[in-house]
Amino acid sequence: MKIKIVLPQIYLLLLISFLLAGITATQAKPVDDSKIQITGQVLDESGSPVAGATIKILNSHTGAVSEADGTFELMAPKDTTCSLSIEAVGFEKKLFEINPKTQKDQTLKISLQSAAGNLADVTVAAVRRSVGSLDLVYANQKAASAISDGISQDVIKKSPDRNMGDVLKRISGASIQDNKFVIIRGLNERYNTAQMNGALLPSTEPDKKAFAFDIIPASLIDQVVIYKSMTPDLPADFAGGAIDITTKAFPNKRVSELSLSLGYQANTTFKSFKKSNVTGSYDYLGYFDDKRSLPASYNYYKNSFSHQEDGIKMAVTEKFSNNFGYKNASNSLPDFSIGYTGGDTRYTKGDKKFGYIYAVGFSSSREVTKGVINDYTIDRHQIYSSSATEYAYKYGHYGLLNLSYAFNNKNKLLFKNLYNNQLTSEVTLRDGSNLSNETPQPFISSSSKATRDGLLQSVLQGIHDFKEDQELNWNLSYARTYHYSPDETILALNENEAGGYERKLSNENSPAIQDAGRVYSSNLEQQFGASWDYSLGFKLGDVKQLFKAGMNTYYRLKDVSVEALGYASLSAYGVTMTADQQNPYNLFTPENIEQYKITVANIGNNSTDYQGKSWNTNGFLMLENKWLENWTLKWGAAVSSYNQKLIPTSGSVIQKNNTDILPSAILTFRPATSMNLRLAGSQSVNRPEFRELADYSLYDYNKDFIYRGNPNLTRSKITNLDFRYEFFPGAGEILSASVFYKHFQDPIEQVNQGNGVLNYQNADNAQLYGAEIEIRKKLDFLGSAFLSKWSFYGNGTYVDGDIQLSGTKGKSLMQGQSPYLIGAGLSYTDGDFAFNLLYQKAGPRLAFRGQGDGQMNIYEKGRDIVDAQISYRMLKSKKLEIKLSAKDLLAQSIDWYYKFDVSGSSSKMGYNASTDKITRQFKPNTGLNLSLKYQF
Repeated sequence: MKIKIVLPQIYLLLLISFLLAGITATQAKPVDDSKIQITGQVLDESGSPVAGATIKILNSHTGAVSEADGTFELMAPKDTTCSLSIEAVGFEKKLFEINPKTQKDQTLKISLQSAAGNLADVTVAAVRRSVGSLDLVYANQKAASAISDGISQDVIKKSPDRNMGDVLKRISGASIQDNKFVIIRGLNERYNTAQMNGALLPSTEPDKKAFAFDIIPASLIDQVVIYKSMTPDLPADFAGGAIDITTKAFPNKRVSELSLSLGYQANTTFKSFKKSNVTGSYDYLGYFDDKRSLPASYNYYKNSFSHQEDGIKMAVTEKFSNNFGYKNASNSLPDFSIGYTGGDTRYTKGDKKFGYIYAVGFSSSREVTKGVINDYTIDRHQIYSSSATEYAYKYGHYGLLNLSYAFNNKNKLLFKNLYNNQLTSEVTLRDGSNLSNETPQPFISSSSKATRDGLLQSVLQGIHDFKEDQELNWNLSYARTYHYSPDETILALNENEAGGYERKLSNENSPAIQDAGRVYSSNLEQQFGASWDYSLGFKLGDVKQLFKAGMNTYYRLKDVSVEALGYASLSAYGVTMTADQQNPYNLFTPENIEQYKITVANIGNNSTDYQGKSWNTNGFLMLENKWLENWTLKWGAAVSSYNQKLIPTSGSVIQKNNTDILPSAILTFRPATSMNLRLAGSQSVNRPEFRELADYSLYDYNKDFIYRGNPNLTRSKITNLDFRYEFFPGAGEILSASVFYKHFQDPIEQVNQGNGVLNYQNADNAQLYGAEIEIRKKLDFLGSAFLSKWSFYGNGTYVDGDIQLSGTKGKSLMQGQSPYLIGAGLSYTDGDFAFNLLYQKAGPRLAFRGQGDGQMNIYEKGRDIVDAQISYRMLKSKKLEIKLSAKDLLAQSIDWYYKFDVSGSSSKMGYNASTDKITRQFKPNTGLNLSLKYQF
């Protein structure tokens, strides 16, 4: 385990050194003595800051882009009067003359006038490499050929969103499942892909093809764009959306910010709390010690343990910590987090400059979640009833370090690094009755589990503009995700006739993880990537055209180890153990192990040990043809070669090889400078994940499901059609409407096989169609000074479809599909005060499909989610900002329910209390958070 944290520790040391340097250093001074650093601020006619304005010194290569507060810095010749050109989307271009020598100690105030209906392309070249502003996101969206939606840092700051999972649900057509997996256009997490800083992100999950976005702090994000139409230069493995994340950009001026926050959770803070009997000495640092490790004696006999003598088996079993159950902890204090961000840009002679930004942070929190688990037969007869309470504490830390060096205005190197680590320790207590027999069987059970999840990514990028019409981009990347769970324990006890509790154990040939067991798992994935693309501009007649070619390759290496052990009797007939009435979970003491002759035994179908390898290489050619000034056709094709191999320690190697030619084309018509009409068609693929191919079972205690793989899965191929209308009435405003259609060949679905077993299966085919609408508009058009300070945002998505599985008839929806998504927001800004109210809802979705005779579909109810935030900048310097945010004010329960027909359309998905039955229910927390940020 120690070697697994060497790289993260190196990164942390590097980041801490930058932190110490930033705290102690004074403002960085320019090295070039022939130039003076000029500071300014770009404002609109009402005095509000303009983010993303491009400021250039005419007849030179020097320029800057204004930050979210409108400020900028640039280097100007100290002995020469300069003319500045200031341009921003939605505003008239302005020329401004300065004398750097006399104005070096002043802050230039530059006011721009709005240009109604003008969203010119003047800033597009700068947008791609500048700070996160919604104006810039929309400018890129308008100028780009692909169909996309996005969100930026300035919008994220106005919401209570703490991580990327929270942020993504604000984007049109997207929703979040389990607070971390993204669903786009009704397609679940397996049909979406993600990249960060130009490099693909590997899967983080041990039981599905998905990336857990809750491990990326929202404070580190510059902007997020979801591409919904395929182009040859995008990843080939997606059907819903390709998520493109950019971390914090390099500042034009020195940045030094310290933030603190305290959080209150309605079900948790100041209330009683329980935790595992075994807690690590380094839990608060986010790392494991050896207390949860497999005993050395078991590792010694591991390969031949079942053949050892009974005395050795019992002696080794006694070495396992008897940490079943729980212990009481102190009442929960408020959640706490602290973070620091620093950065600067240093200028040297000529056009050379060096920029850096870094951030470090730490957080600790607790959460108590209550829920119920029920089960029913096909005739609606209840056979299982239970209630549960989960107690979880979390410790996390992150580090970001981004460096930039410009050799001149045409060549730049970027080195971007992100590390995030989170340790979660949880205890779940459950009690209820098994009702499947004539006489109900009361029971209690407990589970304790600690996990350590994390992401480390490094990307080295090069940007080279050889001439005005040629550009070369390249990157080298390394990514590492991990999910370690060193000792998950499960123990269920039945009530006996005397009113106490007991546990009946079978012999060592058939132990059950659900009755009494423990699981040790490790999931480490590494990804090595490289890519390049070359763009060449040319003319046909007098019209500019673009040719682009490129290639990317990714090598994935995944190491998975799961050791599932069940407690069993050395007697061929099993044994019934009587629990202590005062402490019933204290069952596997050395005395009881000796008295009842107990041993641990490997559970073969729940254990695995395999290595996954895949090599994906994509090459593409693309043309962007323009004619008649208003028409653009972006077309081309990608060739995607994929070799996947799953190598188990024992058993057959599973190998999948595919080479696909994936054409795409998107036609854009611009009837006006502020308007687009787009028509897109493409083909893409969706490939099975290693876990989906691995034929072993994984038991999820909290949801009471068993996940099992299927080595016979094949890749799916998707045909995509999109049509979109876009109108950009002004800076930071949009009105768009889309319709889309998708056809799937051999789509992969997760099905409910009954008895709590979820498996994967290829369907024959499927189709999905729908529509989206999005609007973001300032209310100044109403002519009121008060209403001019308000902005409205809303989006809605309608989705329907049909999937055909082998052996089934009738119309059925795809798994994870919601018939509708709704998002809305209302914001108010008046000088230093801001207020934001947000609403989200995803309609009922098919969580798990019933498969086979008598198996039932499981649906998830829609939930109304309301969030709010107010913020205020204080002190004369306005360097102190205070925020009060509220998350999930309604705290509606998360409900899964049975519908007692296997097929169903979108009109029949909703919960009907008279016929449907709740099978899983979880009660989330309403959260309040107070945060302070000070700029030094």
